Amino acid sequence: MNVKALRVQKGWSQDQLAQFSGLSVRTIQRIERGHKPGLESLKSLAAVFDIDISDLQKETDMQADTSMSPEERAITKRVRALGGFYSHLTRYVV
Repeated sequence: MNVKALRVQKGWSQDQLAQFSGLSVRTIQRIERGHKPGLESLKSLAAVFDIDISDLQKETDMQADTSMSPEERAITKRVRALGGFYSHLTRYVV
């Protein structure tokens, strides 16, 4: 189950989940929209939902992979590659 489904199953609002987990409401919103959460956020959410962190991590990884169209994934991959190139170029010049 994804984070939103788990939250709704418990009958909690995003505000309540944020309070219980110690995360911000904005972080909860981002995760529910498919953004990949950090390890600390995953730990907090897994503890609140009383599930194993690996189960929650698998679900959020799958959700992040399916939230973008193939074109968006290709663009994202290219932008990351360009960012890496410019990062290395800047280090070389400096």
